Amino acid sequence: MKCYEKKMMMVLLAAVLSVSAGACGKEKQNDNQAGTQTDDKQTEALDNEENATAKADQVSYDVKKCVTLGKYSGLQVSLPNDYKVTKERVDDYALGMAQYNAQPVYKDTDKKKVEEGDTVNIDYEGKKDGVAFEGGTASGYNLTIGSNSFIDGFEEGLVGVKVGQTVDLDLSFPENYPSADLAGAAVVFTVKVNKIVVEDPDAKFELNDEFVRQNYDCDTVEEYKEKVKSYLKEENKTNKEKDTRQEVINILLENSKVTIPDELMEARLEDSILIFTNRNCTDGTTLKDFLTTNYNGMTEEDFRSDIANEVKTNLQTELILEAIAQEEGVKLEEEAFQDYVQQQMEANGYASAEDFYKANGVTAKSGETYERKVFVCNRALDLVIENAEIRYGVAPDGAEQS
Repeated sequence: MKCYEKKMMMVLLAAVLSVSAGACGKEKQNDNQAGTQTDDKQTEALDNEENATAKADQVSYDVKKCVTLGKYSGLQVSLPNDYKVTKERVDDYALGMAQYNAQPVYKDTDKKKVEEGDTVNIDYEGKKDGVAFEGGTASGYNLTIGSNSFIDGFEEGLVGVKVGQTVDLDLSFPENYPSADLAGAAVVFTVKVNKIVVEDPDAKFELNDEFVRQNYDCDTVEEYKEKVKSYLKEENKTNKEKDTRQEVINILLENSKVTIPDELMEARLEDSILIFTNRNCTDGTTLKDFLTTNYNGMTEEDFRSDIANEVKTNLQTELILEAIAQEEGVKLEEEAFQDYVQQQMEANGYASAEDFYKANGVTAKSGETYERKVFVCNRALDLVIENAEIRYGVAPDGAEQS
């Protein structure tokens, strides 16, 4: 799969798709059997939310007829990562992040006249109506001509200027400039070209107290590394949980046999396309236009095919977990579910539960229905993990990682 396609699938999977269910073995009754849903049909669905919800909710299925469960209790799970934060890892990460954020080191040249592409060391002062304005003055600033880092005319005005020369640039800020005081304003920049420099490839970066004070609100390198260590521990904790859940799901998929009802597959596929369209195709943009602009001209047929593959895997996982929940008597606890919704709202910036549901379904109603299903499925997965024997830092062949 191409990288741009994978990105799209990740976005899609982040969305919670609305519930669509069909009876196992029941013949498909959907008229739209080929190609993606047309723009007219998408518009009709958007204009009539009740119909969109009814399409997803009107069918039913018996999960026991869809899933033959394999072993799910007492699973043997091994992951190669031990998720430990070593001193070496902290040191490497701290240095790498600092180097990424560090300014290039330059060395002087003998060049005397500024050309396009040169990096010039300058002093400058900007004035509006003869008065210097905030943020418009700097000394020893390294600017690459042609980088478009400054407002129009600034960099162009330095081409041809000699080292040591001072020039006045009569310029105007763009009308949409963020500062209301400067938006559209006529200003004069007085600029002195101190020297022309080039990046020094032999310069060695030094991680010291002065650097971390300037860049990371820390007094010492050791304090900075402690922050890095805390970050890496939290990242490892998240990755450990995510990787464990995914590996358990992989084993469940291997151990179980799943038959996805045709109606379930078709309805969920249509819902996922509609949710994706709702999220991305605004202001009259069609799905075809969006794919052309954002995914290198990907066709609607290829888009549908890729989504179908992801939907199939998601449905297999859902049905297995739903079957386990049914087998183990896992039920939805309303108070716990509401806590989960609140956490999702806070973590993702939703103003209300309805907004959260709308973002993850064809409608708020279908989004809530699906979130309730996801919650129960995750409880079933938690139960499987609790009863599994999980080893970390173990290679696929069972050998301990060195």
